This record gives sequence, C-alpha cells and structure tokens, in this order.
Amino acid sequence: MATADHLHTVINHWADLQTALATNQADTWPPVMGIARLHDHLKATDYAVELRALERSPDQIGATAAPLRIAVLDVMTAVDRQLVDVADSIASAIQRMPTTRVPIRVAGPGDDVALQLRTLILRDEADDRRWSFTDPRRRTGPYAAAWLLARHDGAPGPFAKLTPVQHDQIAAAAQWAAGQIAQALEMTRRTQALERPCPHCRGQLHIEGGDGRDPAVWCGGCGRTWMGGSVVALRE
Repeated sequence: MATADHLHTVINHWADLQTALATNQADTWPPVMGIARLHDHLKATDYAVELRALERSPDQIGATAAPLRIAVLDVMTAVDRQLVDVADSIASAIQRMPTTRVPIRVAGPGDDVALQLRTLILRDEADDRRWSFTDPRRRTGPYAAAWLLARHDGAPGPFAKLTPVQHDQIAAAAQWAAGQIAQALEMTRRTQALERPCPHCRGQLHIEGGDGRDPAVWCGGCGRTWMGGSVVALRE
C-alpha cells in the first residue's frame, strides 16, 4: 500500500476503533478455538490428550484473554503519539512562521492598502492549514494523519516542500499506524507456529487467524489443514 492509503486507513477507521473500544469482546492469540477444532480429528490418539492439556496450560501463548477494549486503547494511544510526534517534527521544519505583526496605521476612508494588509496578516495567523502545537482538539491521530496526507500530496499552504527524508519519515509512520489499526480491528491474518508437531508426519504445525475469519491449523510438512471439521491436503 502507498503512504496515502495508509494515512486513509487511519482517518477512515478511527471511528471503528472508537466503536471497538466500547465493546467487551475478548480474544486470544493463537485462538484456542483453532486448537479445539483440531481435537475433533485427534480424539482417538494420545496426541489429543496432550493438546487438551496444552489448551488448559496458563503457559501457552495466548491462553490468557485480555478485553479487546484494552488492546484497542493501547493502539489508539500509540498511534496518537506517533503521528502527532511526526507532525510536530515535520511542521517544525517546513511550516512558515506567521507574518510578523507590524505597526499599521488605522485604515481610514479610502485607505484600502492598509485594510488589505491588516486582513492578510490576520488570515495568515489564523490559517487552518497550519499544524497546531498546542490545540488538543487537533493533536490527535486522525487529524495528524489528515495533515500529513496534505503535506504528502503537496497541498498549498504556509509550508515548504517536503524533502525526500521527510517523505520517508511520513511513509514509515503511516505504514506502522495502519498496521496497528488493521491488527486491532482484525483486518489482517496472522500466523504462528505451535509447539506440538503434526500427528501424521511430525512436521511443524502452524495456526493462522486474527482477521475475523475462522482460524486454521496447517502442517508445513505434509500440508494437511484442519479447518471447520474438514481435512484438506494442500499438497498432493
């Protein structure tokens, strides 16, 4: 994905994060339900007993669930901090200081020059395109993403052009933020190796999920996959 797409992910999905923050949903990774489904195919073996014991073990990664709202809050806080810090850094380098207030005579009847100059100064100071270093309402993840997107796209305003290094700085922050949001909202699929080998070939088992779809357990050796009660050979 391009930098603009990553920044749009932050802007467009912030409301989804706020919605997820209010839920009480809990999750684990790797998902225990994926291992439980594997049990259906192993009930007649001692290996199934081992997996059941593993599922109950508090030492198994992901066995302890945490409320989704905590994970989402952590993501929102981290994205806020990262994007606001980058916006501060970029603005400090490229944002032109407001026009210095200079003594201007009071505009009298017909003194259009003085009136226009005073108006330009006031508009420049109040330009909404400026990044704010103090306004808490604007120092948020989605607002910073929108401001960085405008700078990335070269939108007009009281700014110098971005340097290649600054473009890279925005790109890295945007990619990281979009990845955090995608993971928090289960928009991406993750894979993790399991500690127990395949019951058929003793190869490495992997479990994948985390994107809202049913998890699957598959073997890197023989290629068997366990998902929803069916066994599929990935390799003939």
